[in-house]
Amino acid sequence: MLVGGEYMFLPSAWPYMGWFAKLMALIAVVLPYIFLYLSCYSDPGYITPETHAYYMSLYPYDHALFHPGRYCETCKLLKPARSKHCSICKRCIAKADHHCVFINLCVGYGNHHWFLSLLLSTAVLTSYGGFLGLSILFGVTKERFPGWSIWPPAGYGLNKYLIAWSWAMQRDINLGATTLLAALTSPLVWALLAYTLYHVYCGTTTNESLKWSEMAEDMADGYAFTRPIKRGRHRDFRIEPSCSRWPVEPEMAVIATEDGEPPLVQQGMPPLAGDGDWQRVWKLKNVENMYDLGFKDNLTDIFVREYAFGKLREELPFKSRRLD
Repeated sequence: MLVGGEYMFLPSAWPYMGWFAKLMALIAVVLPYIFLYLSCYSDPGYITPETHAYYMSLYPYDHALFHPGRYCETCKLLKPARSKHCSICKRCIAKADHHCVFINLCVGYGNHHWFLSLLLSTAVLTSYGGFLGLSILFGVTKERFPGWSIWPPAGYGLNKYLIAWSWAMQRDINLGATTLLAALTSPLVWALLAYTLYHVYCGTTTNESLKWSEMAEDMADGYAFTRPIKRGRHRDFRIEPSCSRWPVEPEMAVIATEDGEPPLVQQGMPPLAGDGDWQRVWKLKNVENMYDLGFKDNLTDIFVREYAFGKLREELPFKSRRLD
């Protein structure tokens, strides 16, 4: 759609554009293709035996959505916090957001920033194309109908107003059609970008948002329980390694059961975190999301690899592993 629309739009609009508009148009056209390439061909965060220790050290377990000691039956590896096995990619993805059909790849720790850049650049392109096309159509219509304006002027009936618009659209069908397409699709792209940024604001991924929705249903049914986790608790570092870059630790464990009874340790499973009796929890507002550190830090963690939240990278326990 982009290639076809640009092929139809640019030759028609080019003679009406000044040098600055032409420069902005070229930049707006090129950027989505650059970010599309980077989104498609960057490692989204494939978890392999070689990268497993690295991804285990990036995020702590929150003991709500992600519990230590869980294995991926397909990859035969411990599941790092915030990871997910993609049935399409056939691999576990670190900080998995979702599998995107537009890039035919998962969006995860390694390419989330490129995906956001792709959405932003595409939204800017469609908005700029729609605005530029409407400006050109407005100018040529104004020459043909001197009393016309983009808002129906006084004395202009609806029929005459629409006739002027249709004349401008038919005068150059390529310019008119692509301008209309850009104007109509631009709100959709901005809406997808806003939805993605809302997840960033909430400190969740798309995958985690779905998990929280399921947890909310379990809470409403009375099947979810919580109990506090003490600081300095004993942990098995073989299944729950330290994550010293993360500035907070979980304060409570949250478990949903299938029978509505308090959780019990199952045979072959690691012990459940927390101390004391389990208390039934009914609403999400009564539990924490330890991955939400505020919009600024949430966004920086996406765009800055191994973001240390004010700490020096030399203080981190893992060796930096560049993914692209």
